Amino acid sequence: MITLKLEQLLFESDTWKRNLAFMTEENIRLKNRLSEILKKKIDKTLLPSAEEFNSGFLKHDDLIKVLRNDISGFDQLLTREQFENSIIISTVESQLEVIRNNIREAEERFSALKLNFYNQMRFPS
Repeated sequence: MITLKLEQLLFESDTWKRNLAFMTEENIRLKNRLSEILKKKIDKTLLPSAEEFNSGFLKHDDLIKVLRNDISGFDQLLTREQFENSIIISTVESQLEVIRNNIREAEERFSALKLNFYNQMRFPS
């Protein structure tokens, strides 16, 4: 039973890593698109929004780094030999919930940021 649970936790950890990799790639694409828009149309009214989006993209990069570190620590915890120890199990379960919530929140924030970017940059003035 422990082996099956460990395999499932490692599978979920791998899923988190793939989701973060996707968000990283999307964030790079959005930053590049913002740069393209600014190169083609330099408008003083566009600059505050552009700065806000750039700041949001950079903050999301930082959040992804923190989440990657959290997942790395979680993976290290899973590889500890005393996995059957009840203290380790409760630590794993609490970290699992925290990381799940943080990943979900990061995905929601990033989706909102992308949607806002698409809506505001669709027809830049």
